[in-house]
Amino acid sequence: MAANAHAVEEHAGPAGPVAHHFNNMRQQQATVRFGMWLFLVTEVLFFGGAFCAYTCYRIWFPREFEAGSAALNVGIASVNTILLITSSLTCTMAVRSAYKAHQAGIKFWLLTTIVLAVTFLGLKAREYHLDYEEGLMPTAKMTVDLQPQADGSYLPQERSVFAMNVEKALKHNHYDTTGVNLGRVQLFFLFYYVITGLHVLHMIIGVGLLIWQLILAQMGFFKYAERHVYIEVMSLYWHFVDMVWMFALPLLYLAGPHTLHQAVEQFTSAVGLATGGSH
Repeated sequence: MAANAHAVEEHAGPAGPVAHHFNNMRQQQATVRFGMWLFLVTEVLFFGGAFCAYTCYRIWFPREFEAGSAALNVGIASVNTILLITSSLTCTMAVRSAYKAHQAGIKFWLLTTIVLAVTFLGLKAREYHLDYEEGLMPTAKMTVDLQPQADGSYLPQERSVFAMNVEKALKHNHYDTTGVNLGRVQLFFLFYYVITGLHVLHMIIGVGLLIWQLILAQMGFFKYAERHVYIEVMSLYWHFVDMVWMFALPLLYLAGPHTLHQAVEQFTSAVGLATGGSH
């Protein structure tokens, strides 16, 4: 411990790892870690409110939330889950390289994490686009639909455009809509867009921070092993973003019935590897 402290002191000063407003490296690292943990606590409260609200409505309208989940693209969600879990590993490897002041390792693992994250965002953008094409966007727009009568005539009836779109999507996924209030499914999609949208926003911020650290690594900022703390706290943020997804995945995508065949079909169709397919 004394030897480590002596080594840190040798690097102290304006050009060294200890910032001018800290007395020593131990204080600086403790402050950086405390600041990140304090920030993450506020983030837990932030996402926790959304998840608690979702849970309440999920209990009140179980069939509608199950139907909404059945209309989602579980194929893209499955691949994105693998990407995020892998990115947590690569981010941890970047921390390990920083502990050793291994510049090439830091840059390689940060870049790998960025590539995985950007791929996630690209697939998520594709999923949003498919949702938009299928009309799975909460809206109050109404249309007139002709309902067949017993005498062979047709009676005009005003129906929700969203309800018609979600009914079409559910039938395509072989989901029985009997007893489901399709209008209330909009509530599920409201939570879906809010939760996933907030998650995407945090991922974009995280990618920006990763790029910033990659630039610092390129400039030689992490040549001091003591500066590993900055990549370490960045990894905490990234692990938190991944953890939020691990909560969103079962709440949103696994609340309804899905099959492995359906997931494969949805993903291959979404990325253009199959003709036709389903959302």
